Amino acid sequence: MSSTTAPTPPCRRLERLQRREQHRPIPASIQKRNGLVLQHLGLAHHAANQQLPRGGGEYDDLCQEARLGLVKSLDRFEPSRGHQVSSYAIPKATGQILHYRRDRLHTLRIPWRIKDLHTRGMRLQEQRLQAGQAPFSDADLAAALGVAPQRWQLARSAHQGQHLLSLNAPVPRGGRTDATEASERIDLLPSPESEAQDDPQHHWLHEALQSLDPTHRRWLWSHWIDGIPLGKLAERECMDRRTLSTILRNTLQHLRRRAAAAFSAASPEVLPLPSPAAQPRPSATH
Repeated sequence: MSSTTAPTPPCRRLERLQRREQHRPIPASIQKRNGLVLQHLGLAHHAANQQLPRGGGEYDDLCQEARLGLVKSLDRFEPSRGHQVSSYAIPKATGQILHYRRDRLHTLRIPWRIKDLHTRGMRLQEQRLQAGQAPFSDADLAAALGVAPQRWQLARSAHQGQHLLSLNAPVPRGGRTDATEASERIDLLPSPESEAQDDPQHHWLHEALQSLDPTHRRWLWSHWIDGIPLGKLAERECMDRRTLSTILRNTLQHLRRRAAAAFSAASPEVLPLPSPAAQPRPSATH
């Protein structure tokens, strides 16, 4: 009498997933591909485990990218060539993880050419240190890489700027440059009020708005700052919509010309504001 052993839990899970795929309303070719993916899913986990200690990223994210690489590899796999699935799928899964780290892992996306330039520069510096030589200066390193010094400085600043710091992180006492009692980095940021007082453009804009006709200033503020639609604003002011649009457009053009005259060497002629005495005509519906 032959004895049968019960399938292990992973086998039961695989069978359940395969049955679910068979009942999906998808083409037969995709069902066959998905069945191969489920059979070789361990290759994706193997690639993710290999890459986990070699760079950034959470394991779940790496595993997801490796599975995507596995799907792409099985779409192009040709068994007639006599190769094993693992010899083709693992490099594809690993490549998918590397692409994820290069393009989508960091919050700030840096062009890969800039990242590659910084990597090559650091490799040259390591080679000189291992040979017992003094490290390159920035200018010499840029010349050795065949790029302009500004390009190398861009690569350095991009590498330093890709690591984000929390504003709630504590301020190291040794690196504090002022005498404040700030305990977090956010406490060292200047307040918007102080920045506005030091900004000449903000000061000019405040004076320019005060010089406008009070009615025009109120309409301008309601539409562009408070976000009231033009139709609702015209209905609230009991006036024609086209007339209101013309006044707002002329007021903005007037402010732009005054700004150009104040902040540009070549100042165009300042045009007068629309006359406050010419009040807009009421609409026919009011």
